[in-house]
This record gives sequence, structure tokens and C-alpha cells, in this order.
Amino acid sequence: MSVPIKIDLFGIGTLEGNIIRHLAPLTADAIIDKLPIVLRGRFSFGSKRYWTLPGVEIYKGSNPKSITNVEKGDILYNPKTDELIIVIEDIEMSNKVNKIGKVSTNLEILLKARNGLNTKLSKK
Repeated sequence: MSVPIKIDLFGIGTLEGNIIRHLAPLTADAIIDKLPIVLRGRFSFGSKRYWTLPGVEIYKGSNPKSITNVEKGDILYNPKTDELIIVIEDIEMSNKVNKIGKVSTNLEILLKARNGLNTKLSKK
């Protein structure tokens, strides 16, 4: 099951993507149940490798499919830091994360964002 979502970066634009439930069912369900989510986003410390939304408050642990190597466009949940992550370039994470979806359009808009920008995830 795939749930279409949109990610609004206030004042910049909108990304579209999907939460793909079979990748991490418990995490995906917890996030879908909380939608819409509005958080202040920021880049990982100093680099523009991924956009992070800390403080999701779902507290779901890692699962058997948790990974460290992630690809451009992946939507992730990091159980260690309780944050959603949108990956801008292929990287290796420092700890295992749950892949929950994929951004399908406009990923380059994130490069225009600034730290502290309100970001809203909602069902399409």
C-alpha cells in the first residue's frame, strides 16, 4: 500500500511523494496516523545532504529492514533521534534508519530552503 503525500516548504514550494507501507509498516502507520505534521526543518549540520524534521514523537524502533545506505529522494525515519529525513544525495547514515517512502517530484526545491523553515507533511 502506498499513500501519496505532499510536503509543503512554506514560501518555497511543494514536493510530492509516497509513504510506502511495506517498507516499515509500524513506522509508516504511526506517521500516516499523525498527518498532517508541521515541523521546523533544517539541514544536517553544515552540509546540504539531507533535510531533517526533528521531534516527530512517534518513537518507533528499528525494524529488520532498517538500513544505513540511503538514496537520493528517500524519506526516512531515524528512531535514534526521532526525526523524519528527506535525502538530497546518496549517503551512508551513521546509524540504522527506517525507509518509509520516496519523494517523486521537485527534490531540488530543498536546496533553496533555510534552516528553521516550517515544513508540512500531509496526505495528498
